[in-house]
Amino acid sequence: MKANAPALMILGTGSHAGKSVLAAGLCRLFRQRGLRVAPFKAQNMSLNSAAVEGGEIGRAQAVQAAACGLSPNVDMNPVLLKPAGPGHCQLIVQGRPHGTISSRNHGIYGAEVIAAIRASYTRLAHTVDLMVIEGAGSPAEINLSDRDFANMWMADQAGAACLLVADIERGGAFAALYGTWSLVPSRHRIGGFVLNKFRGDASLLDPGNQQLEALTGVPMLAVLPFLDPNLPEEDSLALPVVARGPEAFATADVAMADLDALRIGVLRFPHLSNFTDFEPLQLEPGVALRYVWDAEAMAACDVLILPGTKSTVADLGALRASGLESALRRAVEMGTPVLGICGGYQMLGRAISDPANVESPNPQTTGLGWLPVHTVFEPGKRVERCHGRLHGAQIEIEGYVMQHGRITRAGTGESWIDIDTGTTPELEGCVLGRIWGTSLHGLFESAALRRYAIKRWRTWAGKSDPAGHPESPATISPSLDARLDRWADFLRPHFDLDALLALARGQTQVGPDLEPPHMEQPHA
Repeated sequence: MKANAPALMILGTGSHAGKSVLAAGLCRLFRQRGLRVAPFKAQNMSLNSAAVEGGEIGRAQAVQAAACGLSPNVDMNPVLLKPAGPGHCQLIVQGRPHGTISSRNHGIYGAEVIAAIRASYTRLAHTVDLMVIEGAGSPAEINLSDRDFANMWMADQAGAACLLVADIERGGAFAALYGTWSLVPSRHRIGGFVLNKFRGDASLLDPGNQQLEALTGVPMLAVLPFLDPNLPEEDSLALPVVARGPEAFATADVAMADLDALRIGVLRFPHLSNFTDFEPLQLEPGVALRYVWDAEAMAACDVLILPGTKSTVADLGALRASGLESALRRAVEMGTPVLGICGGYQMLGRAISDPANVESPNPQTTGLGWLPVHTVFEPGKRVERCHGRLHGAQIEIEGYVMQHGRITRAGTGESWIDIDTGTTPELEGCVLGRIWGTSLHGLFESAALRRYAIKRWRTWAGKSDPAGHPESPATISPSLDARLDRWADFLRPHFDLDALLALARGQTQVGPDLEPPHMEQPHA
């Protein structure tokens, strides 16, 4: 694989070390320097995907594309694994479903998947001045080193210089950096270490930094103070702990402890996906949002949301097995509004049919029965962005659909979203009383719709809008561009961009087109 652009790769000593957000910040910094930059991650595992040109990719690469000023596309993350139940994942290749693969065969791909990774990278690298590549998990999982396409294999293919990042807040950061460096192949590609999420006086780390450099020959390039960049998260490791018990909303945070706060509970399904749907709600003043999986916590909520899930039938079964279906029914009887999104919408219907066993072995599953809709799973997957408006109102809506299910509506329920199709609007979603359902993700990115929903929910809960909460730009969360600029401003004094560019340009030797020792075609 030959590529024109030099490459800088961000590796981590483990998941959630900060690879994704650091890659996004560096993408923005180099773009601000006037370079054409593109992000890349060979293989990602996440249930939080984004609908982009050509299909779906990991959310982090869509954010990194925004940092580069690019429209995201499937080449930026050619292989995406979406956990779909015990022991197996859905395999997405260049944005489209490519069957399933078992945990045991993780990383054992057919030649066409390897070719897709190379082709995607080459297409991107021939159009930019710099590639910023993100690794996956840890590159030192030596039990899987013969099938790890996301880390050092990819570094060799791209001829990349690597930064190795550790989360010092978790402890053991020096050991993690040294141990990872000592175990990885092609360690000559690691050109610098980064300590992330440090709280305190950075000079206290100097003796450790010096000893680590003496042991490895690799310098400590940056010690980053702790800061939440407020960027969309890649996976559920970043989600708060599930709130439980009657005190689920009690907190030192004044906004959430306020008795007049609108208390929104998102059910934490085992296969919860696309949780970034709710980040705009979390940023609204006067809103307290918690992930709940407990009857008493649910009873404390003013609104309950059934979110998207990769395994609708399995998670509906988990809801019933836990006894929480009864708690949900009690809440509905008490007048608590419920919103179902994608899989959550399907659960709210009368039935879910799966004649081709697309998602589960159950050909028919009874739904919760609150909305007059019926879902039929089909092998083809619909992935597309949508634009429309709230039915009967001039409230613009942007969102995306990502599902195997086809939903039909019959009975007294009405649609509440009109999707633009160029001709007759497509009627989307179903509403009956205080029960709402929709297949669209990303709805709450619309500030007008967010305020509409919050205002209605507060009215139903008997809560007035908080004082000093006018409908003005001040109440709307900062745009993604603004957050990326703020993150880049934070990182700028900690990195020597000229040194990073020299590092990337100096590490130009491209590795051989290595093939894995095992080849296997995933199940169709």
